[in-house]
Amino acid sequence: MAQLVRETLSMRPFLLDALKMGIVNYSALARVLQREIGEGSLEAIKAAIIRVGEELVEEWGLREEEVLSILKESKVRLQDKIAVIISPVMLDIPYIVTAYLTDSYVYIVDQTELREPLPEGVQVTRDLVALILLSPERVETTPGFVAFVSQLLASRNINIVEFISCSTNTVIVLDSRDALEAFRLLHRFT
Repeated sequence: MAQLVRETLSMRPFLLDALKMGIVNYSALARVLQREIGEGSLEAIKAAIIRVGEELVEEWGLREEEVLSILKESKVRLQDKIAVIISPVMLDIPYIVTAYLTDSYVYIVDQTELREPLPEGVQVTRDLVALILLSPERVETTPGFVAFVSQLLASRNINIVEFISCSTNTVIVLDSRDALEAFRLLHRFT
């Protein structure tokens, strides 16, 4: 039963967060899960929720400490005059970061370095800002870093236009009106 409850809860990260924080009415949640799962006694489901919650608190505490430690050692840079270019063909342009998707190429570029006209069918979004995190190497083996950063920004209603995390670099492209708030949020942890 515990595994079934864990799997059901894992489909709803907000419930996992509530369990981690200890702000759940276990009986009410057990009733909801019992209807959804369709088997098991209310008491067994409630006991499984409590057990899963205790495990999550232990795991989460250790993971959050590691993520915060990585943020504390990270450098945060802000670069304005960024453009995102989405092209169906490979372009020979200077870029900060590029990614090849199944049907297109995405370039994050310094828009002041764009000189030539771009081919037809290329989408360009200008006047964005890149928030660049330079983190220690252990960021690559620490689960939850990207989730923490994106959840932190989402909690302030900051939309991420593009997000690329590769090796020790995390590049977050934002609308310029959100840049300073995003920088302040992340800088609080560094």
